[in-house]
Amino acid sequence: MRRLASSFFLIVFLFANTELHELVKIGVFIEHYTEHQKQNKDMGLLDFIILHYFSGNIVDDDYAQDMQLPFKTSDCNNPVPTIPIPLPEFSDLPPGVPADAGPLPIYDQSMLPASHTADIWQPPKAC
Repeated sequence: MRRLASSFFLIVFLFANTELHELVKIGVFIEHYTEHQKQNKDMGLLDFIILHYFSGNIVDDDYAQDMQLPFKTSDCNNPVPTIPIPLPEFSDLPPGVPADAGPLPIYDQSMLPASHTADIWQPPKAC
């Protein structure tokens, strides 16, 4: 049951968030291919694919049908959902902080170890 549920959610995710939903239009592809074969008996599947996908957008009598073929248009525009969160206003100091606290103390760095002494890439030292 878990496998079935995970497969279902994976398929729903892929169809909703990728261009995989274009595979639903495969019936339109087959129908359009058979129409072209009725007009031209010598047209094979590879010729049909080259004509409709690798020859640019040819505007002809069946242009509207051509644009309904799978992967001809990009209509998967799922924006990332955003939730506006109001930011708090910091015009007033929080309670307990005096407004005239004065300057902050200077941080004393003399007690910190030197960072270059622990560096592995040092030039050799004379003894």
